[in-house]
Amino acid sequence: LLVLAFALLVPTRSVMREQVTVDLQNQLAAIASTAALQLNGDLHRRVVETQDPHDPAFLALRDQLRAVRDVNGLKSEHLYTFYVGGDAMLHFGVMPHEGEPFIGVDYDRKDHHQRALDSQRVEVTGLYTDAYGKWISAAAPIRDSAGSVVGLLEVTQPSEAYFARADNLIITNTAIAIIGIAISSLLGYVVLTRLVIRPVREIRKGLEAVGNHDFAYRVKINTGDEFQSLAEELNNLSEQLNVASTIQAGFFPEELPVCKGYRMAGASEPCDATGGDYYDAFKLDDQRTAVLMADVTGHGLGPSLIMATCRSALHALARTGLEPGELLQRLEAQLAPDLTEGRFITMIYGVLDEDGTFTYANAGHAPAMVRTADHGVKHLGSHRPPLGVIIPLDEDDLQSTVHLEPGARVLLTSDGVTAA
Repeated sequence: LLVLAFALLVPTRSVMREQVTVDLQNQLAAIASTAALQLNGDLHRRVVETQDPHDPAFLALRDQLRAVRDVNGLKSEHLYTFYVGGDAMLHFGVMPHEGEPFIGVDYDRKDHHQRALDSQRVEVTGLYTDAYGKWISAAAPIRDSAGSVVGLLEVTQPSEAYFARADNLIITNTAIAIIGIAISSLLGYVVLTRLVIRPVREIRKGLEAVGNHDFAYRVKINTGDEFQSLAEELNNLSEQLNVASTIQAGFFPEELPVCKGYRMAGASEPCDATGGDYYDAFKLDDQRTAVLMADVTGHGLGPSLIMATCRSALHALARTGLEPGELLQRLEAQLAPDLTEGRFITMIYGVLDEDGTFTYANAGHAPAMVRTADHGVKHLGSHRPPLGVIIPLDEDDLQSTVHLEPGARVLLTSDGVTAA
């Protein structure tokens, strides 16, 4: 039993720590990239020039950082901006804490800072250790209205709290296994079966349920010992993952916009707790409505975090009045740091006008079609590959326009429909 316990726990511990690291990296990258898009680079340039913590520019950026801090549950000392001074050194810019600001104080430039400056995109560290503990950090470039990088936004998180729960589970399992062996020696097979084997089976079922993304499963153990504590921890983990699924469901619009002359309907039924499918519709102005369907490759928390970033960036770009084809190009450029390791996003984005004009750009997404008033079918073909698949584009063929006659219907789905 002891050998079996260690055979199960050693690889589990390694995989759990790796997954915690990856999830924390994705979380910080999403926070940093989204927050950097919200920061006003022109104000940050003024902060660097004035070095005055009472300047309205500093106060405005500090309020924005505090909002990011509060929304994401961060601490003040884990969120701040930097800039490169005339001495080529890295210096502190704006920070959200309540104490005395330290604008201009030197800071050691780390590898991910330089990578972010060179690549002009978000960069994430691996797990590193300094005098204050173990950390993971993400740095994202801050751009001014001209598109120039005027600083870096850094988000850091200590890793100990995230690893503690996994390590505690491993330690508890080890202790329970040793206790189980001692009890089996004293009380025999019946006691062993009742107090150890059955709880372990239940816990294993719970772990398998988590592995299969069945976060509604609950381990039911009422032994009043460490097994019950472990079951409660596992149930708590499942509940948190279930909350993540609920949060993602909140990305979808609660109510579709009212568009004169049209009826709209949308639905999503995910196969996992979290995933990368996403649809949306929202008003651009009194006469135009944006409609889109997107799908990130893969399933689970990673694609859902990428889709969260995609949703924020797309809403921001849509408000600028970009044409669908140009919007997809700009969106791909902003999401490039997240579309790594073979990940990509298929998407169709269109603008529906009250006069029946539907202008759309399709990035490798299907099925997408129009059923005409005479019951014919017109497929809305692709103009470019999915976002993240770098292939030269035909600049003259980035979008198309169709005119919808009364009785016509537009159908946009994800590949989940054809897979089912």
